[in-house]
Amino acid sequence: MLYAAAITALLLFSVAHGLPADTCDVGDSDRVDCGHVGTDQPSCEASGCCWKPAASDQAQDTPWCFYKKGAAPSCPLAYTSKGAPFTDAEVATMQGFFEANLNVEGSGAVVAAPDLNTPGGSYYYHWERDGALSMNALLQTASSVGDVKTKMDAYAGWVAKVQKDSDLNGQVVLTEPKYFIPNGSVFTGGWCRPQNDGPGLRATTLMAYADAQNSTKIADSGVDLSDLVFTDLDWLAGNWSSQGCDLWEEIRSDDFFWNRFTARAALTKGAAFATAKGDSARASTYQAAAKAAEATLDAHYDSGFVFEEQSRKKDAAVITAFNDGYLGDGVFGPASKEVAGTISTLNTLFCTEYAINQADTKAGIPGILYGRYAGDNYAGGNPWILLTAALAQLLYRGAEEVHMGAAMDTAAYSIWAELLNLPDTFDAATTAQAMAGAGDGVMERLHHHVQAGGFHLNEQIDRNSGTPMAAKDLTWSYATMLKAVHARKQYVAAVEAAH
Repeated sequence: MLYAAAITALLLFSVAHGLPADTCDVGDSDRVDCGHVGTDQPSCEASGCCWKPAASDQAQDTPWCFYKKGAAPSCPLAYTSKGAPFTDAEVATMQGFFEANLNVEGSGAVVAAPDLNTPGGSYYYHWERDGALSMNALLQTASSVGDVKTKMDAYAGWVAKVQKDSDLNGQVVLTEPKYFIPNGSVFTGGWCRPQNDGPGLRATTLMAYADAQNSTKIADSGVDLSDLVFTDLDWLAGNWSSQGCDLWEEIRSDDFFWNRFTARAALTKGAAFATAKGDSARASTYQAAAKAAEATLDAHYDSGFVFEEQSRKKDAAVITAFNDGYLGDGVFGPASKEVAGTISTLNTLFCTEYAINQADTKAGIPGILYGRYAGDNYAGGNPWILLTAALAQLLYRGAEEVHMGAAMDTAAYSIWAELLNLPDTFDAATTAQAMAGAGDGVMERLHHHVQAGGFHLNEQIDRNSGTPMAAKDLTWSYATMLKAVHARKQYVAAVEAAH
């Protein structure tokens, strides 16, 4: 009786003083993971966290080991900018390392990394995806097309060669993941195949080059970019919904957001490209396929964020998709509620997942480091430089759109206001400045971790120590970092033009 009376008195005290009666009474959707693969109830509770099986059969991502109410770590995005996080000299250094990985051995190939001994084996190959994204980054960030013409022409020559390769893997060569350098022969070892995003990304880069030089002809080689673009997009238009591998080359599905969003972009641009070439039949086919892909996208927005695929929902692949697949038409725009909710969800995930994020925040270093997905264990499961830079790029792009007058509804603003500590009432200039400030904070955290290595960019940053690790001089890391720097410059130029 005395024990029961004591419990009753404790509950009454909790209610009277506004304290939660049960700090473990957290709904499935509000749980923040406090464990890792293999965590059991005794080890979970010994760490001061809560253990309860998920209530919903559908909630496969719901953690059973989770933080008590109000106890989860926090990595605030709000940051008052103190100027460009990287100096012009530091950017030039990274640009030099980046361009050293292009047109390797004069072949036109893009080496994924000049590193023969990574956790995943040698990276001395041309990955179709990495190559397309890297050459697009080169073109996007160049002062003029003339500055990059030699490398772009060489890349077009490489594509013309590998599109005609014999394929010994029992699939169409257009969806092969990687090729040997310098001869361009197909890699025939075990790998995740097919990779259906490659043709669309490659076509997008080649169309951008054709537009930039106002010609589809490569005079020195006789290559016609139209032939290369149509080869890739003809395949994509008929196969965009087929099963393939994810961005990380680990799982297969026919419904990855990354694949769908970037395919939509490639096919939409392809329709305009075909129209300009007077090919109305192709234009119609591409546009129809783009619309069909677009119709699948809304289903990926669920529980307040955009998920990559049902079996791997919280995945930063969607952050790269928001950048590389956006058409400027408001569909998953950088200031939208879908993007804001996804950033909020992934911030919570990666802040709690990585000890280095918590240590950096405690030390007063702004921003946050992003990794790939919940439960990643490749090389120990760490933050990735390219994904963190992609977050910064997305924030800068959102800042520019808001500054230029992009609409922001109440639902979107409420999420951004919480993320960036904004006032209750929307103001475009204040919001844009806060988004750009958050981008600077993210880049400041990256700067903190890469400066000791002379601005060489690895693939990953150790989740505990903060030391760069895994593949050295990853081309995709440079490409995304330089795109983030470029996005910041575009925002700053827009602000200056308004004054």
